[in-house]
Amino acid sequence: MSNKKKQNQSTEPVIDKKNFYNFMKSIFYLSADTDEQGTVESISRSIEFKGIGIWTLIFAVFIASLGLNTNSTAVIIGAMLISPLMGPIMGAGLSLGIYDFDLLKKSLRNLSIMTLISIITSFLFFLISPLSDAQSEILARTYPTVYDVLIAIFGGATGIIAGSRKDKISNAIPGVAIATALMPPLCTAGYGIASGNLKYFMGAFYLYIINSFFIGLSTFIFVKLFQFKKKTYIEKSAEKKFHRYILIISIGLIFPSFFMAYDIISQSTFKKNANKYIENNFNFEKSKVINRNYIYTSSKKVIEVTIIGEPLSENMKSHLNLQLENYDLKGADLKIIQYTGMDRINSQDMNSIESVKSKDEKILILQNQLKDLTDKDRLIARAVREVNILFPSIESISFGDLVVHSVKDFSSTKKITVLVKWKYRASVVDRKRLELFLKSRLEAETIQVMDVE
Repeated sequence: MSNKKKQNQSTEPVIDKKNFYNFMKSIFYLSADTDEQGTVESISRSIEFKGIGIWTLIFAVFIASLGLNTNSTAVIIGAMLISPLMGPIMGAGLSLGIYDFDLLKKSLRNLSIMTLISIITSFLFFLISPLSDAQSEILARTYPTVYDVLIAIFGGATGIIAGSRKDKISNAIPGVAIATALMPPLCTAGYGIASGNLKYFMGAFYLYIINSFFIGLSTFIFVKLFQFKKKTYIEKSAEKKFHRYILIISIGLIFPSFFMAYDIISQSTFKKNANKYIENNFNFEKSKVINRNYIYTSSKKVIEVTIIGEPLSENMKSHLNLQLENYDLKGADLKIIQYTGMDRINSQDMNSIESVKSKDEKILILQNQLKDLTDKDRLIARAVREVNILFPSIESISFGDLVVHSVKDFSSTKKITVLVKWKYRASVVDRKRLELFLKSRLEAETIQVMDVE
């Protein structure tokens, strides 16, 4: 029996650690198919910037600017694929990895020229463009976060790995150009200058800087891992000092993006909780929510709810404020705008009603006026929803009737007045478009549009 057990034990498969290691190495090993000379030559050629390269860049800027201006993702992607900006960035990373300082100077010089040309070209485009609204594709490039840093790191790593293979046939390079998105931030920076919005310019240019730096950093790291031949000998102490500088710059660039990512996550959570709070608590039989607006900054958090119908009692308002804490909205300021049609019946209307002696006639007049006000309320509610879609640059909008008194004949007329709070300075064209739209939607002959801070 003991011999049989020994025979059974000897026939069990034994895992060969060395074979397993070799197997895993064959899967994940990168240097086996590396074309060092071809990679250096290819990246060095892509750094060149003259003649066709200049015009390719200018046309790519125009295409990207058109895509941003018309909010077309497909057009923006096309501009990313055309853009030659990746060449000098990867060239800078390669030159740092092999200590080729002549190549580094050439890469940084060409990259600086390309950056300047891109910003000037996009600035001129947006300066003459009749479309001045900041579309969602523009806004998406004005607030970079640590996630953009990660995209640049992995994108740059993919670019150098795919570009260093002997077999250059790969769809990775176009994908890297799309993912890292160098051209749109530069065009958005040009838009920021043209619109006089320093915040847009700074945010977009910061996104461009972190994308460029971390693409170059990934290239530098993998050139070191591939052990490309160094062009200049550097002592170990100087090399360590050089690496320390790179680490300090990396931390300095990535640090602000953590705050921006935290702010975006907090803002998104706040809006999500606020939406849930309104849906669960603002369900009234005789009142309806027609608009909601959220303000989230480091100093204040405001939930602005516009309702139409029967006014809410003070007890109900107190109850709604107490419910904020149950939705992680403690400290938020609840602002309820109550919109009732009867508030707009002025003293002149009431005097005309009082002059009618018949009770039935009074009731009929009030019913007709209430119907007119209700119809107008429906039009306004629909207009608010459409304004939110057609005019994304508007932060909030309020409607009301303004009684205009004439000093000549002492007559008075009611005029629809619209108070508009814009996200940024609106152009004359934007205001006129809004006025014409509201006249058509509210079926009004005259409307007064006023800006509020």
